[in-house]
Amino acid sequence: MNDLDKTGGANSTVAAVLGLERPLEHISEAKFREVAKLLEEVREQPGVQQILDHVRPRLVKLRPARKPNLQRLFYLPLEDLLVAGTGSPDNGMLPRQLPALAWKYVVEAGDAEARKQLEGALRRVSAGDREGQMKIAERLWPWAASVLADLVSDPGRAKDLLGRNAGLLAELKEIVALLQVAREVEALRRELPPRPIRTLGDEQMGLIRRAIAEGAKGDPEIAYVMVLIVMVRMAKRADFLEGIMGMTLGLSTADKPAVYARLCRLVMTEVTDRARQLSATDRGNLVGLADNARSLVTGLVAAEKALKNDPKARQQLNEMRKTAEKTVTQVVDNAKGSVVAAISIGAAAPLESQIETENSILALRKCQTFANQIGLDKAVAGALGGIVGEVRQRADKLFAIVARKDGAAPDRKEAEQQMYWAVRMTELAGNPDDADKLRRQGLRAMA
Repeated sequence: MNDLDKTGGANSTVAAVLGLERPLEHISEAKFREVAKLLEEVREQPGVQQILDHVRPRLVKLRPARKPNLQRLFYLPLEDLLVAGTGSPDNGMLPRQLPALAWKYVVEAGDAEARKQLEGALRRVSAGDREGQMKIAERLWPWAASVLADLVSDPGRAKDLLGRNAGLLAELKEIVALLQVAREVEALRRELPPRPIRTLGDEQMGLIRRAIAEGAKGDPEIAYVMVLIVMVRMAKRADFLEGIMGMTLGLSTADKPAVYARLCRLVMTEVTDRARQLSATDRGNLVGLADNARSLVTGLVAAEKALKNDPKARQQLNEMRKTAEKTVTQVVDNAKGSVVAAISIGAAAPLESQIETENSILALRKCQTFANQIGLDKAVAGALGGIVGEVRQRADKLFAIVARKDGAAPDRKEAEQQMYWAVRMTELAGNPDDADKLRRQGLRAMA
């Protein structure tokens, strides 16, 4: 390939990436396939794998069912934990490059004849025969696990294989543990709802408990990965963790706290990510700030409950709580100031200003749903009550002028416009009943 070809390929890739800036549903299927193909060709370039992870759901929908190879079957029990990046996340998640490195070692160090037999058996299975593929996978997983278990039993040799990624030794051991119980993990996942799982009933929690207890047989590493593989599928991970670890999992009194502490790292990562997202939100986007503050506070409350016995975690959570409190206070102050200023103009305000006013009230109403969890419920309620009071005062003046029917009164159309603006503001900041009372009072005044 000459330099011109390389330049053209790079430019095409850049153009493809730029095309992904638009929402995926707005990109044609043909263009999307072209983009995906180009990205696959340069997947080793910085940032490309992250984009591929982002578009993977649509790739899965567009790609026809393909007959898996052994490597894809090897990945099955690991797929819920795969993330972009190269370093150790230190929370149970697995950088994508690690399973690839592990599989390469299995191919090179494992018994070649055993691998060929598995490949031959897989070739005789059709692309749509899921049951047939699983039977081969159930032979593949213990074989691959034994090859990798031999490797991790010698940390020096394992670190040599990992090279500059020697910090991923714990994650490599995690892969071994997952492969050892891959059959049980797959059976358990088939019994669970699709992710994200919002809630689990008592019967489902009992099923999970029995699967972990029977699959782990008291082994803390196995118990850890089995809880983790369910935990990552949960919408409320901290709540699930507290619930499942309160059950009998067959772990010793010494092992159970250690397993719990390891699983708590994922909870901390999730809350930290939410705090980072809140910090990165545009300060002028009050609705976005309210949404992200609510997400953080929800995570904090659950995490504080789950990590109540971890002093270091409690300190970190306390700092994040202060961030949430400061953000909500800013939202309250800015929203109230913006709305009060808009009230002085009323219905005559430009459309853009009215939209901003409604968004400010919406931000306050969002904050109202969680403010009590950070001790700011009175501040938010006071801001909303103040807005309703300001609107009511303005409406009362309008109705008094209209009722006198003198020359100072606005015409019917303008009066109705101002009345319905006041009704709208009251409904947003207060409640529909108060808004309806205001509407009926205005109509009586204009009768």
